[in-house]
Amino acid sequence: MTDKGIDKRLQAYRIYKRFIRILLTICGCSYSSTKSKSTNYSVYVLLMMILYAILNVHMCYFHRHNLPIMMKCIGITISTFGAILKVGTFLTNHNYLTSHHEMLDDLFEEELVRNEKIRMIMFLSLPTTCFLAFTYSAIIIACMLAFYMPTYLLIIHDLCHLNLRTANYTLPVTKGYGYFWTVPNNFLYYFHLLYETNTISFSCLTACGMDSAFGFYVYQFSSTMRAMTFRIMNPPPTEKFSDVLKACVVKHQKLLPYRDMLEHMYGPIVFWHIVTNAVLLCALIYEMSSSFSDFNIASSFVSLTYAAIKLLQTFMYAWYGTVLTDAFEDFRNGVYFGEWHNYRLDHHVRTNIVMIMMQKPMTINAFFSSVDMIMFTNFVNTTMSYFFLLQSVGEKGK
Repeated sequence: MTDKGIDKRLQAYRIYKRFIRILLTICGCSYSSTKSKSTNYSVYVLLMMILYAILNVHMCYFHRHNLPIMMKCIGITISTFGAILKVGTFLTNHNYLTSHHEMLDDLFEEELVRNEKIRMIMFLSLPTTCFLAFTYSAIIIACMLAFYMPTYLLIIHDLCHLNLRTANYTLPVTKGYGYFWTVPNNFLYYFHLLYETNTISFSCLTACGMDSAFGFYVYQFSSTMRAMTFRIMNPPPTEKFSDVLKACVVKHQKLLPYRDMLEHMYGPIVFWHIVTNAVLLCALIYEMSSSFSDFNIASSFVSLTYAAIKLLQTFMYAWYGTVLTDAFEDFRNGVYFGEWHNYRLDHHVRTNIVMIMMQKPMTINAFFSSVDMIMFTNFVNTTMSYFFLLQSVGEKGK
């Protein structure tokens, strides 16, 4: 990779980092050290999401006799509860996340400025990481705009023709039927419209921000580990190998608490998505196969898009977890093949090296399973197994 290519990768990394920061700030999960304003805004987002969840639960009850519409409401409700979980987890761990983020960012930048070879190693996985984050966010934001933009286009059209009448059916989520009261056909209608627009935006952007942030943290973590591995395997001639090894071992000890923080923060979130996504995909596939005779292009496109988002979301978490595990395995192999036993190291460093050799693979656990590609494979297999079970039960019922 040329110097020009490395500079482009560095610029892409800065854009990627800024993008994650903007998303987290919008959804109330910013890791800013100024706690007061950030916490107040996070509480506001959390309250909005709770009210939105109550509204969606009522929508599910309202459409309990219409299974296709009820399933769509259940999907929106589960997504809303997922956003509540993410914002609530951030709120309860704000100080913990902020301190560890600043520490990891400093360690990453410290390795980044060493030399061009290390920068090249650290930027190897950047294109894939950026592609996943930008693609996932673009799909969700496009779906979000497609959800409520027709309502605003209709209002703009009416205003251009001086038609100021409102219509409850143009509300993007509830269509005017999900509230505990009758939506008035006056200026208060626009208040309901803005409320639904805000809640949809918060729910979608929270998913974009928190899911993509997990990949960003894993990228910083794994890239720092790969830089350390490269330094051990290719020690610079101006430094003693014992000094390089000692510095890398100390840095490894600093990184371990951050791995614990990722598991503490994202373990429950990944578990939530694995369970709910499996249920939603299973129900969605069953519904599409059952109503195949009444084929509708628009409805099928919406269902397929939603299924693709859930699959991509699960795949992202699994892939990021695998990247983290592979980076640790590479570091452990680098230490093992670095011939550290031929050097006179102090007792403390030797003890840490032996402990690194004896450690289990560094993984992030989601209660029942480690977050890796095996988890994703099991997720797909379980979803299809339950789908065939539902199908067989349905056929026997007929």
